[in-house]
Amino acid sequence: MRSAPPLPLYRDRADPGAQTRLVGRSEELRWAVSAVESNGGAVIVGPEGIGKTTLANAAARAARQDFHVVHVRGSRVSAGTAYGALAWVLSEMPETSLENPVHVLRALKEHLAAQASGRRTLLLVDNVHELDALSQTALVQLTRQTSAALLATTPDLLRCGEELVRLWSEGMIRRIDLGPLDSAASLALIEGITVGKLSALAAHALWRQARGNPLFTSLLCRDQMNGGRLKERSGIWTLEGPLTFRGEISDWIEAWYQELDICEQRIVDFVSLCPGMPLRALLNVADAQSVEALEERGVLTVSHGEGSVYLSNPLYTQLVAERVPMGHFFELWQELQAAGLDPETWPDAAAKAYALWAADAGSPISAELAARACASANREADPAGALRIAGAVQASGTHPRLRLERARALHALQELKQAAAELEQLLDSGDSANAVPALLELAMVARTVSSPRLSPQAALARAETAAQSLSEPLRTQSQQQVTAARAALAALESDPALAPAELGALCLDWTVPAAVLLPARASRCQLLALEGRAREALLEAAELWENLKHARGLPLTVGAETLNGILCTYILCAEPLQALALLDQAGKVRYLETHLSAWSELPAGVIHALCGRTDAALECLVPACRQLEVEDRGGLLPLALAAMGYCHAERGDWDRMAECLAAVPGFKAAPASHVLTATRYFQRAAALRFSAEGQPGAELATAGRRAARRGNYPAAILCLSAAALSGDTSSAAMLQTTAATGEGESVRMWQALGDGLVGNSPQDLYDAAGAFLDRGFYLHGYRAAVAAREAAEHASRRELSRQARMVANECYRMLADANSLESRLKKLSDFERDLARRAASGASSARLGSALHLSPRTVDWHLGRIFLKLHVSGRAELRRLLGDGKDSRKGEPGQYSK
Repeated sequence: MRSAPPLPLYRDRADPGAQTRLVGRSEELRWAVSAVESNGGAVIVGPEGIGKTTLANAAARAARQDFHVVHVRGSRVSAGTAYGALAWVLSEMPETSLENPVHVLRALKEHLAAQASGRRTLLLVDNVHELDALSQTALVQLTRQTSAALLATTPDLLRCGEELVRLWSEGMIRRIDLGPLDSAASLALIEGITVGKLSALAAHALWRQARGNPLFTSLLCRDQMNGGRLKERSGIWTLEGPLTFRGEISDWIEAWYQELDICEQRIVDFVSLCPGMPLRALLNVADAQSVEALEERGVLTVSHGEGSVYLSNPLYTQLVAERVPMGHFFELWQELQAAGLDPETWPDAAAKAYALWAADAGSPISAELAARACASANREADPAGALRIAGAVQASGTHPRLRLERARALHALQELKQAAAELEQLLDSGDSANAVPALLELAMVARTVSSPRLSPQAALARAETAAQSLSEPLRTQSQQQVTAARAALAALESDPALAPAELGALCLDWTVPAAVLLPARASRCQLLALEGRAREALLEAAELWENLKHARGLPLTVGAETLNGILCTYILCAEPLQALALLDQAGKVRYLETHLSAWSELPAGVIHALCGRTDAALECLVPACRQLEVEDRGGLLPLALAAMGYCHAERGDWDRMAECLAAVPGFKAAPASHVLTATRYFQRAAALRFSAEGQPGAELATAGRRAARRGNYPAAILCLSAAALSGDTSSAAMLQTTAATGEGESVRMWQALGDGLVGNSPQDLYDAAGAFLDRGFYLHGYRAAVAAREAAEHASRRELSRQARMVANECYRMLADANSLESRLKKLSDFERDLARRAASGASSARLGSALHLSPRTVDWHLGRIFLKLHVSGRAELRRLLGDGKDSRKGEPGQYSK
């Protein structure tokens, strides 16, 4: 019988994004091709959607020239028939009795050899665990006899037959385990689909659901684009609302769901609608054997201790719950109700899920259960869910704790007036049990609204009085919460004078609950930095970061607050490189990335802007701004636009600068003091760059003096140093005296800058420039180094002038992508580029002249032009930068510090 054409690649036809999903799989692809070419092949193992078939198909394509590829696909249907998976191959062969496996194997071997026409045969087997026993035996024997190489996929090798497992254990085939893509590879995959950059919030929303699964990432991304949840705004794809779970991915889960039997489907429905429900409760409404079977297959996960039941893949929970028909939704709810379960005894997460189901079903629940469920939702940073639960309780305002949780949810959603009204009504009711937390919440709400009925300080004072009236241990716990709240308010106001005297003792008391202790320590770090005590602040921040990384069971909101405090501390202590390193490290801590990945681009952009790295800053600020234009609950859009305006000013793009600064809106609510300070600084610094002198410089100087009087050391230094570098001598003198009031390694840097500008001292200016470079303040470093070079030349200090020029060049190359050595090399002519590399190798001018038929003087003339174009000070610097072919930022840390 004539050979049929090769079957199409299965996933390629069904999924047009298959090739895109190879992002981040280059190493695994190399292993697979190597295993096929030099060994018996490989079995690719991983969960559904992880990209097993895509990888196998790519490896087969790579090896196609030397192999005849035969496609085999296992399925539950074909597994019910002897040689079912090989039926299409057997149909091409002369009639062979299937009763004798030896005859079948011989005939199959001869047939494949004839089809291969002298090439080797590659058996590409999808779902090898679903092959019938005879098909699997035949394929294993073909591999053992080296008649074919095997490239198979399966979610679990142990679900395959013993013969295939033995093939791997004996080393005849390699095992390749596919794990999820990391966040960077997932982002590359998504941007390959959108053909555009995503905001951090949009990227994280997809990452949080798909968790690096390439198939799910691709399907979810296309569904959001088709459903209008991902929209392009000025070249940036932003998240425009909650994700939709309808579309291609819904079709995929439907196919998976239909493979379950009826009993298993009911169990999956229950667990999806009420994730975390206790096992004992599930067994009251479900078949125990089916539950056990699903757990053995890895569909269900039962936690230790509480015995809570979840679907192993959280995304399946969303997808299954979304597809449950409304009629069936109510049937399951009624069945759950009829079972006589007691959700009051369930764990908090399960109680929250039960309450949400009740709210959607329109069924009343007790106010006590709702209060506990709302508290769980608020701890998990789900204020919208908390409000849904509270809405399911009739007369919810009569239950004090439920009213408190509702107010917290409204506060998180920035519904500040409503939150204040709820809290004031709760306090008017005279409930003493919830008075302290209500007053603490009201204090934070009051600082953001205009004309509050009760000022933040008055609310805290009342909370302190209310705490004194409580009995132990509640009195001590409440007093600790009041102290932490006072510290948080002082940090928000950037006013160390507001810090409570008890804060130091609280931060040393390890018996304080972590949810109170960690944010209090973060506030203390910021307050130390505000006072200019950078050494203490940095030591405590580093210790706190280690504690935060290893914390367990911490509410998401507490983790976010603590992380924000540590990051602010590094910025306030003039350590931008440490702040950027923290952002990178925090993204790898699982329970922190939920907060950080959706938020980190704005602080990263602000840090880069403070350092003068405008290209890097705009790379972060533009997507942050586009996303904040959709929704800005935190009131951060003014800061983002002001920082963008400043970056455009530094680039000399006055039209875009004016556009950004004109678009800066007013703050809808009182922002944190450091946010307001940074916003005003960027606005004034941008105007200063535009006008070069005059009013903006005076405004910066005034702001610096005002901050110094308030005891805000970082804000004073920030404004005074910018004004001083712009030529304001009075600011330079003020910088001298203000810097001396601080302590820590950065103090000498600021003092040296002030001393150098006031006395036109080249050595002080050079010392300051080197310290700026080491810390990452590249724009300050560049300006200080230029001033040092000019002062050194005026004083005829040639060596110091040369060293200052080197620092200026280092800083200059870091300011923009176009300034990098690699970029500037491309702008040289071929002759200049060749000459530069020859000079970097150490060749003398005489030797270069001889090789190029030029005089040494002509070589030196050309090299001088090249040095100017590359912003290098001479041969030594060129050799250091090009000697290893890399554009080094600088040498060892601290090499310019004195």
